[in-house]
Amino acid sequence: MGRTAREVIKANVDEVISDLLKTYADEWLAHYQYWAAAQWIRGIDADTLRPILLKQSMDELKHAEKAARRIIQLGGKIVLDFDRLLKTSGCGYIPPPEDPTDHRKLIEDVLKAERCAIKFYSQMVEKYRQTDIVTHELFEELLEDEVDDEEEWENILAKL
Repeated sequence: MGRTAREVIKANVDEVISDLLKTYADEWLAHYQYWAAAQWIRGIDADTLRPILLKQSMDELKHAEKAARRIIQLGGKIVLDFDRLLKTSGCGYIPPPEDPTDHRKLIEDVLKAERCAIKFYSQMVEKYRQTDIVTHELFEELLEDEVDDEEEWENILAKL
């Protein structure tokens, strides 16, 4: 990061990196949660849900990439050890239900993950509004995506 870019950040850079690492871990775990669910599900609605899960899996991976770029830009290091992803995560990982035909449970778990992300990103938007505009805008973008995802999953759940 250049000299002027460092000068305009009023936030503690180590704290920003810590928050971004949590984001990175959460997004990687959400990516895997949705990808694994897409592979696992069976039953009457599986062919409808599978492409939605796969698309959102890729969206979450893109979120992790954006967080990684910002971490590196700030001079930090991404989580390189998968064992540390769960320890770094704020929202955790919810495996697919044991019953691959339990689509209601699967969607409820997806909604838990989306709602956790919404709460965290909402806090981060406020936290960095005045102290790190670039990170603030990243969290705003992620928040908007997660809000859209929550609505989509609520609509799908209502149709079950």
